Amino acid sequence: MGQIFSETFPPKSAFDPSRDIPDLTGKVVIVTGGNTGLGEETVKVLVSKNATVYLAARNKNRADQTLAKIKGETGKEPIFLELDLASLASVTRAANDFKSKETKLHILFNNAQVHPGVMAPPVEELTADGYDLQFGTNVLGHAHLTLLLMPELIAGAKTNVDGKARVVNTSSSAVYWSNTIDFDLLTDTEKRRKTYSGQLYCMSKFGNVVFSNELARRYADQGIVSNSVNPG
Repeated sequence: MGQIFSETFPPKSAFDPSRDIPDLTGKVVIVTGGNTGLGEETVKVLVSKNATVYLAARNKNRADQTLAKIKGETGKEPIFLELDLASLASVTRAANDFKSKETKLHILFNNAQVHPGVMAPPVEELTADGYDLQFGTNVLGHAHLTLLLMPELIAGAKTNVDGKARVVNTSSSAVYWSNTIDFDLLTDTEKRRKTYSGQLYCMSKFGNVVFSNELARRYADQGIVSNSVNPG
């Protein structure tokens, strides 16, 4: 319980972005869910460090407001990338759009989650492909995006001094309430409809960790560093 408490209520960070993040000139980054919350702050810091940052989000109007806000605060403007993680077709289009503009990707922040700022939507909500909305958005959408962009990540790794490209997967302390992926809950089954939405959220956050670890296992020898994080 001590670990859960400390991760739910973490102490003030000793990390100082202005001091601890180097100049990122020439680096290309994608941040999903970059139009609000953690994603917005991540985009703002990275553009202030001279990275080329793609702000990936599904709502262009909200994204445009964030783009203007960040430009006003930093003098630099991210690039909008339309992405709906609850639709695998949209994810494919976003990846192809990115590939039409860039040949390398140095950092991918898989940050977005279903209904920003709101956990546990109604159980009956599904993705466009018929998957549980939370798992489909938080895990499957990001996994599809990451794998589609793997050639660009590997190319990015080869241009970094340390030979690494980085994938950061936002998880949660909710993983402590889930230690398995129940495949009977991923589609519209009777078992899923009887499941508490919060349980599905926890499973999706555990799925972020599983995907992140497996990505590291499979692609470490090609320069991919994959980590899952609990933002607190």
